[in-house]
Amino acid sequence: MKNQEISAYAGKLSQIYQNDSISHSQNIQLANDEISQSLANSPSMNTNLQVVLKKLQSKKIRQLYQELGPVYDIDENYEIRNFDDDSCYFGQVENDQKNGTGILVWSEVGNILDGIWVNNELNGFCRMIYSNGDMQSGNQLNSFECEFKYGKANGFGVFSTKSKVVKGLWTNNVLNGEGQEIRSDGSKYFGQFKDGQKNGKGIIYYKDGCKYEGEISKNKLDGKGVLVWNDSSYYEGEFRSGIINGSGIYVSGNGNSLSGYFEEISNKDRIQRIQCIHNSGSERFIEKIRYL
Repeated sequence: MKNQEISAYAGKLSQIYQNDSISHSQNIQLANDEISQSLANSPSMNTNLQVVLKKLQSKKIRQLYQELGPVYDIDENYEIRNFDDDSCYFGQVENDQKNGTGILVWSEVGNILDGIWVNNELNGFCRMIYSNGDMQSGNQLNSFECEFKYGKANGFGVFSTKSKVVKGLWTNNVLNGEGQEIRSDGSKYFGQFKDGQKNGKGIIYYKDGCKYEGEISKNKLDGKGVLVWNDSSYYEGEFRSGIINGSGIYVSGNGNSLSGYFEEISNKDRIQRIQCIHNSGSERFIEKIRYL
């Protein structure tokens, strides 16, 4: 695959995951279809590549890679280099270093990396296919596709496993800034990330139909926000460490409101129980059925 085709491929990945209305499984399948289409004109596996792939202990990942094909065209000058960390490199070599396009295989763990190297560092569009406990059936793959600079992920990327698809901007191997996480159970997150965690402002759609919009810290609801239940009632106020805790207002589905200090006292057996101390001093309890 030529460099301009790689740029187009990365752009297609971005477009695929911009569609927030499609499901997690559809996201993955669309990505696979785009990959297969982009690689349809790739050359057939040459003998040396077959030798390298045979080092993989995972038959599933080997078959999957053979179906997808390499990201970049196989150069006749590709060399095979074996390293002490159980990895094997098949690609362009210059000055006894990885320089140019190539494929890096870790035989025991079963990972395959297609990329571009400059003096042994990844630079450019790269694709890593993972063979781990999350390996999915068929052509659905666990992978990470991203632009690399100076050996680290720096740019738009898509990380896909059996349980979730995460897209966003990576800085020095860490997800930072705006991003999305779509899980296979139907829950979704759209918002800010910091150091790989949900952090800042965001929107969470829960699998039971509830929705949260507001501040988040280290993957937990924390700060000011609005939680809307699936019966159209909502709480607007303060959250701490992932639960309702602080001053706020509760509005029922029929429009009745209750203001005061709220504290989530339990959330088990699918029952979310919230205590409210009204401004007048009286106590009220609110119970919600949750399917989390």
